[in-house]
Amino acid sequence: MTVKPLLLGLWLLGALPLAARSATPCGVEAVETVPARLSGFDAAGDPLLADGRALRLVGLAPRQDAAEDTRFRSGLAPFLGRNILLAITGEKDRWGRWPARLFLEAAPGAGREEIAQLLQKSGAALPLAEAQVARCAPGPTAIQTKVTSASQVLPPAAQGLTPLAIDGHDLAAVKGQEGRYVMLEGRIASVGERSQRTYLNFSRRPGEAASIVLSRKLWRELKEAGWTPAALGGKRLRAYGVLAGRGGLLLEVTSRAALELID
Repeated sequence: MTVKPLLLGLWLLGALPLAARSATPCGVEAVETVPARLSGFDAAGDPLLADGRALRLVGLAPRQDAAEDTRFRSGLAPFLGRNILLAITGEKDRWGRWPARLFLEAAPGAGREEIAQLLQKSGAALPLAEAQVARCAPGPTAIQTKVTSASQVLPPAAQGLTPLAIDGHDLAAVKGQEGRYVMLEGRIASVGERSQRTYLNFSRRPGEAASIVLSRKLWRELKEAGWTPAALGGKRLRAYGVLAGRGGLLLEVTSRAALELID
């Protein structure tokens, strides 16, 4: 397996031309697709179409090691050989992969399901709030519990997979992931509002747990939706990003699509 450099991969995603970012409509039902089939994986672990084209699934983070690659292959395996729907959303990247969205054929009277979303819910892949999907995300909603069961949306062969979140309160675990793109979870102990940044802290004492860093613009959007310091106290938060800064205990979030309150 060839693991592509994470930071370079993230930079390339952010550097996509505007035409590629906006080529595909947001609504799942509005996306124009063509019939296709997945035949397997290439040497780097990327999915292959039956016609030989390699794909990068839009909205999924790059795999960083063999374990993540194994989970990805296991999660995608139930869809190999099935009739699916394909939407190519841009030009080939430097590795020859086509950015794409894949959908299951809708049953009569039912909506289409996106395979990338199913892989996220199963824990087979981590989401990435890149431009092509972040622009389609709904605005921040009021604080509420959001529970999704993988068994409700996945084929039986993929239901055994579980998300591998990093506990933001486990100091050793967090520091061990420094520089990596992770799914981080923890209960908010305090909120520190500064002029340019806001910190959602998993501990009231500096250095005891991780913190989520929000830009002034993003924090303003969240406050407008009711994400106030008082309302957030004790809430369990899930966030996606690269752990860095202050001993590897800071995870900076720049998009509302990378945040989720889970209870």
